[in-house]
Amino acid sequence: MAPTENAPGSEAPSTTCHLPLGYDGVVRIRAAPRIKLTPKRQEQPAPRDLNDWPIQIGGECENVIEPIPCRLEWIIQGDSLADKRASHPRETLLVPKGKTFQVLEKDATGHRPLRVSILELGLIGTGRMGYRIEPSLFGNEAAEILPTALEGIAYALKADIHFSLLAPAFEEQFQKVIGLLGTHVGSGIQLEPNFCELFKGLQATVDIHPTPPEGLEPDEQATVRMEWVVGDSAAATRLRWKVGFASTPGDAEGEWNQDHLLATGGVESTPKLAFQYQLTLTRPPPPAPEKKEKSAQKPAAPLEQLRPLPRPALTVDRPRLTDFTVSLNNGELAIQGAFEGFHENVALDLQLKPYVLYTEADTQRIEELGDYLEGFLMELLSERRFNAGDHSRAPRNEDFLFMATCSPDDIQARLAPLENLTVTSRQNRFQLTLFNLKSLPREDVQALKKVKGLEVFVVMTPMPHGADKNVPVWALTDYAAREGHNASAGFAPFDSGAFVSRVFASGVCTSNYVTPSGHIEALYSPMPVIPADRREEFEIFVATICGESIGQSPTAWAGVAHTIMNRVGRKYEIWERCLSAAEIIQNTGFEAYQKTLYQEAIRCMRAPAHSQMKDRDKVKAIIDVVTPIFMRQAGNMGDVVYFYSPRAQSDKGRSTPAFVSQGGDKTLVCINNQLFKTAPGEKRPDDFLFYAFKNPEKWPHMTQEEIRQARKARADKKSG
Repeated sequence: MAPTENAPGSEAPSTTCHLPLGYDGVVRIRAAPRIKLTPKRQEQPAPRDLNDWPIQIGGECENVIEPIPCRLEWIIQGDSLADKRASHPRETLLVPKGKTFQVLEKDATGHRPLRVSILELGLIGTGRMGYRIEPSLFGNEAAEILPTALEGIAYALKADIHFSLLAPAFEEQFQKVIGLLGTHVGSGIQLEPNFCELFKGLQATVDIHPTPPEGLEPDEQATVRMEWVVGDSAAATRLRWKVGFASTPGDAEGEWNQDHLLATGGVESTPKLAFQYQLTLTRPPPPAPEKKEKSAQKPAAPLEQLRPLPRPALTVDRPRLTDFTVSLNNGELAIQGAFEGFHENVALDLQLKPYVLYTEADTQRIEELGDYLEGFLMELLSERRFNAGDHSRAPRNEDFLFMATCSPDDIQARLAPLENLTVTSRQNRFQLTLFNLKSLPREDVQALKKVKGLEVFVVMTPMPHGADKNVPVWALTDYAAREGHNASAGFAPFDSGAFVSRVFASGVCTSNYVTPSGHIEALYSPMPVIPADRREEFEIFVATICGESIGQSPTAWAGVAHTIMNRVGRKYEIWERCLSAAEIIQNTGFEAYQKTLYQEAIRCMRAPAHSQMKDRDKVKAIIDVVTPIFMRQAGNMGDVVYFYSPRAQSDKGRSTPAFVSQGGDKTLVCINNQLFKTAPGEKRPDDFLFYAFKNPEKWPHMTQEEIRQARKARADKKSG
C-alpha cells in the first residue's frame, strides 16, 4: 500500500489509497489540530515556601478545545548561577478556557496549578525564568519564552555575605590578637549574611579561599570553612575570619583556632590578593528514626541543597618582602629583612637554611653552610694531625694547640647553631645572627679568609603547621623588584616553600635584590612558579613550543602557546577528549613532540648547568612569555587554534595543510594582521601563519564543571 502519512514540512498526503488486487486494506486517519500558543505575561505570587511556589503560565491559544499533554522546560538565568535548562518534574497539561490557556500539572484528582520547588531548580540570588511549552500532539511546534522576555518570570532570593572589619566595639577584646588598623593580610573580618526569609532554618556552609587562576580549582589547603544555621542570632560570633589565615574564633574571648598563615594568593604574582567565597545552603536531614531490631533500614534521602557560583569576598594589597640582606660584621653572619602589607600583629615563623657557593677545580658548587664548614674544618684537623706526626720537620706549637682544643666532636658542637635555624617576623620585620665565626679557633678563621670567592646565601621557608596544613608554595609574599636588576618588572614570588626569582628557581641571594644574570643563574632550573602537580605538563608545553618555534619571535611563541591552550577541552573533534595541554600536544598533531629539539629543551629545564643546548637563553625567554598563557592569565590571542610554517612545508615538499581550506562550521580565518603589527611594506618577523575559527561560538569550550566531571569519570573508569 502506498504511504499516506508524510513527515512534517513535506508535501500534503495523498487522499487516494491504492490497494493491489486480492488484498483487503484498512485505512486509519488521524487528524491533529494545528495549535498556536501565544504566552502572555502573568502576575506571579511571591514565593512563600521553598518546595511550593505556585506559578502561572498562560496566554492566548488557537485550536485547543480540550486538555492536551505537553512538555514544560524551564530556562533559568541569574546573577548567582550558570544559565541552565531543567524539565518540570511532573506531567503537565495545556488546559483551554475559551481562547486562552493555562499550563497546569497533573495530580490524583485531575490537574492543579503549577508548583515549583526552589530547591529542585536551584534558584538563588536574583534572576529570571523563561520556559518552553511543547504540545505532545504530532506536528506542533513548541512555544519558547526567553528569561529576558516580558513574559519571563522574575525571582529575587537574596543570599549574600558582606565582609567588613570587625566593629569598633569589638576592638578592646581583639586588639592584641588581630588589630583593626586597616584591611591587610591578618586583619580581622566580620561576615554579615543577608538572606531572604525563605532560607531561614537551612544549614549554611561558606568556604573562603584565594581566587584561583582561570582553569584551576580552588586550593583546598588554603580554604577556611564556616558553618551555621540561617537565622541563628548567635552565629555572628562564629562568623569571623583573619584574612589569609586558617583562623576561626575559639570558645574563649580573643581565642583563635588554627591560627596560622594559609595561601595569600595565586601562583602568578600580582599586586593585589583577591578572595572569593563558595556558599552552600542545605536542608537539614530529618531526624533518624529509632532503630528496630528486625526492620531493614531505608537508605537516607539525598540532601537538597543550593550552591550558587563562587562570589568575590574582598581584595587586599599583596604582602611583599621589601628587604632581605645577608651580612658579615665583626665575625657575625646575620640576616635581616622586612615585609609590607601584613597586619602589624601578624607573626610569621620562618625556617632558614644557609648555603655556600664556592669554586672547586673550575666548577662552581653549592653546599649547605654547615656541611661545608664541617668538611673544611675536618680537613684542617687531618692536615694538622699529619703535620704533628711528620718527623721530617720541626713540629709547630699551633698544630699541637689545635689538636688539643679541636676534636671532631668539638667541630660538630661548634657548628650546631647552624642546624634548625628559625626566626619570627614581628611588626613586619625580622633579624637573626646565623653564626658567630669567633666561636671557631683563630687559626680556622684565618684559613677561611684565604678561600677565594666564597658566597653565602639563605633560603627562607614558612614553618609548617601540622602535616595536613603545610603552608603552600606561594603562602608568604612577593619580593619587591628593583629596576636594573630584574629581567622582568613586577614581583618575584615564592616557590616550593622558598623564596625564588621569577627567572630562575633559586634561593635568596646575598643582597636585597635578585639578579637574573651571573654565575648563580646557571646553577638553577629556569622553571617558574607552577603548581607541583602540573610541572611535568608544563615541561612538555615549553619543550613543544621550543621545538615548533624557537627560531621565531616572542609573538610566534605566544601564538603556539595559545593554540595549545585554546584547544584544551574544546567541543571540537578529538579536542573535547583532551583535558590538558599535554594531551593536546600528544594527540592533535604537534610534530615537534619528542623530537631532538624537544628533548634538548627538556634537559635544559631539568639541568641547565649541564645543558649544551645552543639556544638555552631562548628557553628562559620562552618560559617568561608562555607562563601566564599556561596559567590562563593572558587572554586567548584572538582564539587562535591552528598554525603552520609555509617555509617548513615547502622544505619538506608538502602542500598547504588541509585545515586551511576546510569549510562549513569549521571554516578558518587567518589572523596574522591582528597579531603582527607591521608598517605597510615592512617585512613580517615570522614565517608562521595563525588561524582562528570564523564562527568560534560553534565550538565552545567545556565549562569547568564539565571538565571536572570528565576527569572524575576518567578516574572512576581507571580505578574500576
